[in-house]
Amino acid sequence: MKRNIFAVIAVFLLLNFLSCATTNQSSGNSFDWAGIYTGVIPSAGGEGISVKFTLNADKTYAVEYQYIGKSDEIFPRTGTFTWNPAGDTIILSGEGNDDFPPYYKVGKNTLTHLDLEGNIITGDLADMYILHKQ
Repeated sequence: MKRNIFAVIAVFLLLNFLSCATTNQSSGNSFDWAGIYTGVIPSAGGEGISVKFTLNADKTYAVEYQYIGKSDEIFPRTGTFTWNPAGDTIILSGEGNDDFPPYYKVGKNTLTHLDLEGNIITGDLADMYILHKQ
């Protein structure tokens, strides 16, 4: 009887361990990431760039950039995105995206604009690269 109980407990623990080991916890499947994110990111020659970024559940996106204080012109970009292997960063693809980095780190209600190599931007202005979900 004791052997049977021990065997059942051992199998239960093994199955529980295996299910935890195969669960892929990432931003892509942990957060409600689809939605609209806004903010103002720094600009080399101006007051900043107003950003409105829409992430869709079907892995498409639309982003609008507007240079504050320079023009009323809005620069739209659209396309699709993929998740990096770690599942915490999206990589944009689409026409006309050469001017802006294609990497954004997804957090809980945030979308962080990354540098050209996909690294977090550091320094005094680092917080300005974080877009917030509306």
